[in-house]
Amino acid sequence: MPPKAKKSSSATKGDEAEELILDYLKKVNRPYSASDISSNLHNQVTKANAQKILISLTEENRIRGKQYGKQWVFCTNQDEIEVPSVEEAEEIDERIKELSQEVTSVKANNSALQSKINSLNNSLTDEQIIERIEELKKLNSENSSRLDELRSGDVVSVDEKKKIEKAYEEAVKLWKQRKRMFREAFDTISENFPGEPKDLLAEIGVETDEDAGLNINALGFKAS
Repeated sequence: MPPKAKKSSSATKGDEAEELILDYLKKVNRPYSASDISSNLHNQVTKANAQKILISLTEENRIRGKQYGKQWVFCTNQDEIEVPSVEEAEEIDERIKELSQEVTSVKANNSALQSKINSLNNSLTDEQIIERIEELKKLNSENSSRLDELRSGDVVSVDEKKKIEKAYEEAVKLWKQRKRMFREAFDTISENFPGEPKDLLAEIGVETDEDAGLNINALGFKAS
């Protein structure tokens, strides 16, 4: 039962109240009790007056009324309901189809808008976007510097690097071997030299690693 409205200060009576009830029953075309009708009409017709009018209309066969125990229920006569013609029914059906399509379209648009809203809600905030831009700028600067370094010199591949390291190691190894061979030969020669060995080196024009400020043991390879 609908909630009761506030009582009107001036309730409708007589023929005006009767017409008000008849029009309402035709409009809603469904059964109601006198109490419901009075409430739905916002108490323009009091419950007691509505009950009296509805019983009278039922006795005059202007509406249908049926009693269930102590409760009466009333509705309009169905033969007074206007039935549309075939053409009108077709127009109504066509309009229903159009409205159904509009409803489908509106629902689709609403769904798309909701998806857009959800996407925006899940996106980065303005502060997060600014922070991310600064991070990318920094990374771009670092990469640019690294690229400039690579462009300024020859980029050596892994295989080339290994070849260079191997050649370097072999050169140092050969250097140490020849240095040892020279030292052994020089020691034999300088045994019978009356002066200092360094004087003999100077006399024959030999410059040692030490004279050149070189330390072969600091080159990272063990002597063979």
